[in-house]
Amino acid sequence: MACTWTRRSDYNSSMQIVIPGALPPLSVAGELGRLLPERAPVLLSWFQAATAQAENFDLRALGCTPFEAWQLEQAGFRPQPGMPPGAGLGPLRAGTSVTDAQPVWLAELAHLSLGTDQAALLHPDHMDVRAEESDALFAAALPSFEAAGFTATPIAPQRWRLILPADLHPASASPAAVAGQPLRDWWSQDADTRPWRRLVNEIQMAWYEHPVNEARALRGAPPVNTLWLYGGAAAWPAATSDAAMHLYTELAAAHRDEDWASWLDALGALDQRLRAEITGQPKQLILLGADRRVTLTLQPRSRLLAWLPAPKKNWNTWWSRPV
Repeated sequence: MACTWTRRSDYNSSMQIVIPGALPPLSVAGELGRLLPERAPVLLSWFQAATAQAENFDLRALGCTPFEAWQLEQAGFRPQPGMPPGAGLGPLRAGTSVTDAQPVWLAELAHLSLGTDQAALLHPDHMDVRAEESDALFAAALPSFEAAGFTATPIAPQRWRLILPADLHPASASPAAVAGQPLRDWWSQDADTRPWRRLVNEIQMAWYEHPVNEARALRGAPPVNTLWLYGGAAAWPAATSDAAMHLYTELAAAHRDEDWASWLDALGALDQRLRAEITGQPKQLILLGADRRVTLTLQPRSRLLAWLPAPKKNWNTWWSRPV
């Protein structure tokens, strides 16, 4: 699935292409890169012609994934000093439901899996929470929210907006940034966050063997057994842009699941789509991975130089080698 925003005038000279999931981890990037000439010749030609700016991301400092950070940048979010960029995901995802100036905290309905030596959060894309399930789980959790001094309002099947007690200011990170990593690295044990931990424990007990989770098990869905708190920024005025932008998300799911055979298939299909849809070359490509971003800038060649072979950049310096 892909979303596209374009302005037809000056089509190629201002075009920006954004591809989440385009940068595989360094452990497999070299092997996958050797297949690009066959699987993705269009993209490879752009890689070879572009000037690259590579950035590594500290997910704990960022509080979100590189793709989420890009979304926040496009929306015009600028965090306050000391606030992680991921805090902006609260108002960004709450959208038009925000009509006040309070910090927007979100509680994501999530699944916590327990391993032999660690716990990890399942990626939110795998949850598939239905509206009627969310309603039933909310009814079971509401007494605990009220007793703890939290205000909770459902805004989507998979997430609820919370208003926290005035003295509670937890650090936060998005569920996508945390997913699959040892939860002990993200779950604060500070005394200040004890009210939230206590509340989550109560809700987990209320949901244990809840009919919703029994029904989810029958349809092969993971149980909703915890809430993940994130956000914390206030809403801001929406940004506008005249730039022509194409967002292609075909690689994201296979990248998330580290299914590199499917990723190569999706890459080939995307390359053919780009060949059919894009005339000439774009101005900029933004390639996103799990913890890094590469911005490629392509400069148009003069008519004189157009007759000469274009010099090729060493794209492997950013594709498969650490920055």
